[in-house]
Order: sequence, then C-alpha cells, then structure tokens
Amino acid sequence: MDTTRIRRSIIDSISKGIPQGTATSPAEVAALRWNVRRGDLHFPLMVLKESALEHNLEAMARWAARNGMLLAPHGKTTMCPQIFERQVAKGAWGMTVATASQLLICVRFGVRRVVIANQLVGRANIGSVARKMEEIDDLDVYCLVDSLEGVDHLATWLERSGAVRPIRVMIEWGRDHWRTGVRTLGAARAVRRAIAARPKVLELAGIEGFEGATLEAADAAEYLAELLQIAHALEASPIEPLLLSAGGTLYLDLVRDMVARAEGRFRAVLRSGCYVTHDHGFYDLKVGEARARSHDDDPVPDFRPALELWSYVQSLPQANQAILTFGKRDCSHDMGPARPLGFMGPDGAWRPFESATISSLNDQHAFLAGSETAGLRVGDMVACGVSHPCTALDKWAVLPVVDDDYDVVDLYRTFF
Repeated sequence: MDTTRIRRSIIDSISKGIPQGTATSPAEVAALRWNVRRGDLHFPLMVLKESALEHNLEAMARWAARNGMLLAPHGKTTMCPQIFERQVAKGAWGMTVATASQLLICVRFGVRRVVIANQLVGRANIGSVARKMEEIDDLDVYCLVDSLEGVDHLATWLERSGAVRPIRVMIEWGRDHWRTGVRTLGAARAVRRAIAARPKVLELAGIEGFEGATLEAADAAEYLAELLQIAHALEASPIEPLLLSAGGTLYLDLVRDMVARAEGRFRAVLRSGCYVTHDHGFYDLKVGEARARSHDDDPVPDFRPALELWSYVQSLPQANQAILTFGKRDCSHDMGPARPLGFMGPDGAWRPFESATISSLNDQHAFLAGSETAGLRVGDMVACGVSHPCTALDKWAVLPVVDDDYDVVDLYRTFF
C-alpha cells in the first residue's frame, strides 16, 4: 500500500477540529507540537490514541494467526487508508468493504485483495468493479450471493460490462428475520449450480455468514454450527480449499471454535472491523463477554478503547446538569450513549467521573447528568468514550492521532 498522497495532503481549518490559520499535512503536523489537553485544537474533537491502536492491531494479528485464521478486516469501520496500511503491514490477507465505492477507495491506495461482504447489485456498481479489475491485473475481488436472481443479476451485468475475468463469489448463509443469505441447504445448492453455469464471470470461492445479527451467544453458536454444516455440504473437491468466512468481533471465541471444528478443510477468513479502535460501550461489553467465555490459554484479546471525544462545558443551567459542546453530529448514538470519562479544569488536573452519564443528545449539545456536575465550570474540558466506532468515525474527516501525553503525532484521514 501507499498512502503518500494522504501524508502530503494539506489540511486546514475547513476540517472539523483544525484551528484557524493552520495549513499542515499529516507528515508535518507533529512539528506544530499541538496538545489536546492544552486546548490547541477546536473542540469538539475526536482523537485516536496511538498506543491503544497499535496494541489492538498487534493483538488481533497475532491471535488470528495463532488460531489459523486469515484476517480481512472490515474497512467500513474506519474508512481510513492509513489504518488499512498498518493492518496489511501486520499480515492482513485482504480488506473487507460493504460497497463498490468503498472498494474503489481501498484499491486507490494499493489494496489488491478486497472482499465485498454484501450482495453486489446495480449496473454502475458492478460495472465499476469490472472496469477496475480490467485496469489492475492483480486485483482479487470477492462478493456475496444468496439467490438465483442475485447470481443472474451479477453475472449479466458483469458480462455486459465486459468483465475480463471472474469475480469470486461466496454463498451467504442466513436466517429468517435476520438479513441477507440463503435459508436452506437446497437453496444453497441451487445457487452453487447457478454460479457454475456462468464460469466466465463467476467463480465459487466459499461460504460466508455474519453471526453478529444476534446479541445472544447461544444463537450465534447455533448459527455458526449451521454455517460449518453448510460448508461441508457444499464442499466438492475444489482446486483449493473453499473459504469459510465469518464476521467475528462480537463472538471471536465462537468463531474460533467453529474454525477448530473445521479441522483445516477450509481457509478461514475473519472479517472483524471494530476491534481496531474498540470502544467504551457496546463492543467493550460484548468482547468482555467473549473473553469470559474463552477459558483457555489463548483467550480473546483484551482490546483497548482508542477513541476519545473531547468537548467543553458550555453551560450549567440547573443542578445536576451540564451542557457540553458535542452532539449527534460528532458522536455515535445508535448503540448506546457516550460514556463520560473525566474532566480537566483550569489547573490542568485530570478528574475521573464515577457516575456521570450522557442523558441525551441534540445535534450540537450533549446533556451531562449527575451530581458530579457540581464540580464543573464553564470552559472545563470533558472527555468521553464512544459506543460503536463505525458511526462515530464517519462524522470525522480528520482524526488527530495522539500519544499518551495527548501530543498530536499524526493526522489520519477518513473517506466515508
């Protein structure tokens, strides 16, 4: 991969968080000696903690390799090529995306194996992928199919687009009331036959599923057992082992158990995404549950939250309430509220919160609730953790990367 053009790109105050009078680049920003806790940047501000990010990257790479899994991290979590580059450098087999547009961003910066963990639908989407495969000889593209109609649609538009070689497809296994995916073994076999009938544009690569559609570990375990059973039923002495792919982040322990039961008959591909930044909410809870279930010598990694959202106290209108300077425009709120971590006053001392909560959000206001607000003053800095990184990062085009002293050491760009 090559992110040189990002590192040399000029970033100024039209990017959220960057102060007036600045024109810098990711390659040069450390020389400015900005410090978040000193208030050198605009708040609200989402920051990425370098030590936690590096820990998570290394922990997942080592764990997946030890457990016989290829890693194709889900790029939609960050849409940050600078992070993709680090994931690939640590041995990622490829990158996963959800759309044709996301694939084009990966390819622009040098990713050469991309899994579209979704049905690829539509003339422009399919045509763009076909043209990019024609342009780049070593681009390896995978996508999902789950119906005869889907196979015909994909194959027809690949043919009309002049596809020069097949896209590799995985049959998706699903469940009623979840989302996409075939629902029966018979349907899966019919889809496989339809793929085989269009060999110029389609090639069967494997079986795929997403166990994260349920919040119950028992349901996820049952689903993964079904996925493995379907993989065995569809296996038919291919030239190379079929791929067996799962999502993974919420149920890493269960996915590992499935891979162990496969006994090497498939190439296991793990598509986890949110591990890379982790969070202080939903994923922290669910990965903690997975760690508790994995009673062995190689438990699920202890990922660390890498994202913090800094804001100011802007108003103290009544007892037990402070209004902060961030809102829905800045923070995820679909899987739980932000978690207040602590605050800093004029003396620069860090004071952790014990019980304060974010009770609600407006577009640009957050309501901090609890008795601890009595110790706050207008202008105090408040740090919060987020819950669900996917819908937090998409609100930030530029992320300052900070060391453990909150000095800004880099700027990461996202492409949502």
